[in-house]
Amino acid sequence: MAGTELPSVVDEDDDRVPDPGLGKTFRWDDFFPYTTYKMVKIKDRWLGLLYWSIVTVVVFYIIVVAVVIEGKHQTRAQGVGTVITRFWGKAFLGQRALDVTDLRSPLIEPKGAFIMTKRIVVNQSQGQCVDWDQPRQCPCSEGTCVAGYCQVQAWCPSLGDQNADSPPNGAVVETVEGLGHMHMKIMAGITFPEMGTDLFIYGHTDGAEDRFSNLTIAELLSLSDPPLLVEDITDSGALLAVSFNWDCEVTMDCEPTVVVKRLDTAGFVQKHSNRRGDGQTREAIYMFGLRILITSSGIGRQFSIQLIVVQIGSGLALLRISALAADFMMLRCFRDGLTRRAYRKCKVIATNDLSDLRDRLHHIKTKSRVRHRTGTNFKGDG
Repeated sequence: MAGTELPSVVDEDDDRVPDPGLGKTFRWDDFFPYTTYKMVKIKDRWLGLLYWSIVTVVVFYIIVVAVVIEGKHQTRAQGVGTVITRFWGKAFLGQRALDVTDLRSPLIEPKGAFIMTKRIVVNQSQGQCVDWDQPRQCPCSEGTCVAGYCQVQAWCPSLGDQNADSPPNGAVVETVEGLGHMHMKIMAGITFPEMGTDLFIYGHTDGAEDRFSNLTIAELLSLSDPPLLVEDITDSGALLAVSFNWDCEVTMDCEPTVVVKRLDTAGFVQKHSNRRGDGQTREAIYMFGLRILITSSGIGRQFSIQLIVVQIGSGLALLRISALAADFMMLRCFRDGLTRRAYRKCKVIATNDLSDLRDRLHHIKTKSRVRHRTGTNFKGDG
């Protein structure tokens, strides 16, 4: 290898200039010295390529992945969401007009609403019949077996999940029309108590579009995944989720991502009854409808000096891997043994065996004292 060959033994004190005042006066420079590393520059393109490739990967990971994508330089906190819904408009059962009070049950419900699309009404009284909410097949431990099912004490004629498609005699089936033209408004917001008192409200950012401030039921269904028509849910009902998902930098304006998705596969029903004065008769109402569940949730992020320092420390620690990999390749992976030995000679400096240094120093001091005494005696004789 071209260049100047390094000496086999290097004494770090060889280049020091003798200090004439050493041992006589106290110096702050000796008490607070600065020690730095000596760098060896190896002119090998493969080692340089390996080293800088790993450095590039580490810098890319810290800046792009850890900071930009994963946001590890920011503290995070769960938000507290708030949702308010409002409906208005009219629909019809035959010639009768229905408003929100007739269609919505319950009338006030936090984070959601139920809008009736169809209902089955039947007058019932206490008696013996098949309970079509929980039908029992014969043989019967109690009651009478009729047509393969057990008749038990129940509200008769029974109307339940198992016979809603073919309701009993005397039942009145009514379908709501014009529901798709009813209007609704959804107001959603979120706050992050651990990071301040600011309230973020959907659609209140400059230039943001508030799609849910005034839309019809038909428009809401068209936004779902998969898209729906009012006719698709009239006979069976549906369970629809509207999710406002926030990911906010709390020092800046923020708008959520809104997801509308159908959750059910078999529809949605709700049951209600109106008792008569004697308590033995009632009007049972089996309601199909659109059940809307609305949620507002998310994460708040805030810049953190402490986490920035942690990421910088992680990057500096990971950069050490590049030097370790290059050293390993330099000392272990080259096929040419002469090249490996030459690089090792540049990298590793071996000193003499200094294990007996204490004994040698003691021997030198003893000889010095002997010479001193001998020299004094000679002067006295003169």
